[in-house]
Amino acid sequence: MGSQYLQKIINPAKYLRDKIYPRKQTVPKPTVFIVDSNHSRDPTLSRLNNAQNWEVKIYSSAEAFLEAFDPSHPGCLLLDVHVPKMGGLALQKQLEDQNSELPLLFVSTQGTVSEAVQAIHAGAVDFLIKPVKQSLLLERLQEGLAQSLRIREAQRKQEEMAARISQLTPREQQVMERLIEGKLSKVIASELGISTKIVDHHRAQVMAKLQTRNRAELLQLTLSGPQGAREKTPRRVSL
Repeated sequence: MGSQYLQKIINPAKYLRDKIYPRKQTVPKPTVFIVDSNHSRDPTLSRLNNAQNWEVKIYSSAEAFLEAFDPSHPGCLLLDVHVPKMGGLALQKQLEDQNSELPLLFVSTQGTVSEAVQAIHAGAVDFLIKPVKQSLLLERLQEGLAQSLRIREAQRKQEEMAARISQLTPREQQVMERLIEGKLSKVIASELGISTKIVDHHRAQVMAKLQTRNRAELLQLTLSGPQGAREKTPRRVSL
């Protein structure tokens, strides 16, 4: 007999609370990931460790980064567009194919306009040309790290919402879907073949379990997600 089953029997209130409001996980310290084969010869990059007391991890190739990459770890990727073998743009595409939300900041000694446009169009924070002023680099990295934390928070809220929705009964989920569509109780009652009074009861249960007070809050809760957090950072090209 599993421990979760015993907890459900012995203390059902605590079991339900833990299911709906899971304990917050400790968020790892945001990290600046550097993929640049010439990082040791770049004084601006070499000073990053001491600049903001950030955690910095350095990789000489895109392949080495991918091998160690943990999608759940918040951070910002500082990437040379001409890194050997795979190349920066190819790495960006591979991360996109993996549905990674890691913000990218490109740097290059001889980047082209077409490369910059491609990188920014695919969601990069910026495209910087070396040598880069340290103040500008730090500013862009701070933007990327802040974006990463916003995305993590949005993902956490989505996971919490999914946990709450999982506690709804099938009938409550049917009512919730129709409430989101803006349907009135009498319309929902007609579609589901139940009374308006029962619809109102299910509506109250949905609002209580999802911690919302009205349809507007319910709609906002179900539509919020990481994409909105990503779009708060303006895209630019610093050529």
